[in-house]
Amino acid sequence: MSRFKAIASRRSNCGGRLQAPLLKRFALSLLCIGVLIGFSGPTAAQDQFYPTRPVRLIVGFPAGGGVDAVARIFADKMTGLYGQPVVVLNHGGAAGSIAGKSVSADLPDGYTVLVNSNSMLIFGLMNPKAGFDVERDLQAVASVAPQAIIIVGASDMKAGTLNELIAMARGRRLTYGSPGSGSIPHLVVEQLLLTVPGVQMQHVPFQGAEQALTAVMAHQIDLASVTLPPAAPLVAAGELKGIAVTSAVRSAAVPQIPTAVESGYPTIVATTWTGFFVPPKTPQAIIDRLEQTILRVAAMPDVKAKLAQLGFEPTSTPGAQFRGELTTEAKTWNAVLARANLVQN
Repeated sequence: MSRFKAIASRRSNCGGRLQAPLLKRFALSLLCIGVLIGFSGPTAAQDQFYPTRPVRLIVGFPAGGGVDAVARIFADKMTGLYGQPVVVLNHGGAAGSIAGKSVSADLPDGYTVLVNSNSMLIFGLMNPKAGFDVERDLQAVASVAPQAIIIVGASDMKAGTLNELIAMARGRRLTYGSPGSGSIPHLVVEQLLLTVPGVQMQHVPFQGAEQALTAVMAHQIDLASVTLPPAAPLVAAGELKGIAVTSAVRSAAVPQIPTAVESGYPTIVATTWTGFFVPPKTPQAIIDRLEQTILRVAAMPDVKAKLAQLGFEPTSTPGAQFRGELTTEAKTWNAVLARANLVQN
């Protein structure tokens, strides 16, 4: 009996010696798997299940303007699609670049999304020392709802056409407001002035379109150049006089207002897009999810109808195409800025 116990004891010891290296290797494998999960797991999970908490849309202009209107329409629909609140926060100033800088420095997790216009792009070109470059400091996701620019005056302004306005400006120096220095509405007027030598106007920058329109109605300034949506209801109500729009064809929102092209200025064709951006280094899976959602909302029939009613073009541009257009547009406006001597060196 003692002999059997001795044999059993030797077998047990032998098994322990053989199993120990296997157990160590197994434990090491588990440890390695755990480390790998620790590095890749949260990001993959975050990308897959995004969003799991509220998303903020940071608008580069005050409430009441065209970009703000688009952001609120999209936030409402995105909330329904995501099952998470999508909230709009306004951070106006410096033609949208203050909000742009803020978002570019935020966490690249998809929960802070910038909604801004090409005015932000122009501001960076005008102010190279500001150190803000849209293509470098932000990741473009998609653009939607282009807007024409409209030039308006007070309801009792004597000039009713663009040519009459130019004639008035030859007699005295007019003042005009815009949503900020470097905004597309600002540059549209400067581009117009380049085509009519001897005419000058004094630019008065505001934080947003609503403030500029209010100043016109209060006769604090002569004119305003703004995006069409915030001005269209005031023109329709007779509170402002529409002079010209900068779209290639007349807008359905104010069909009675002629285009600048019709008025004899073929180079004055410009629109303002509404772009969605995220901080650099945002995971591609999150960017793709955002892009798909934005394009899905833009294609909804009720959204397209609402945008058209407000004076927007109910179209959208995917991220890759949008990024290419940013580069082309920067070159175009750079030339206008140089000719108008508006680059701040």
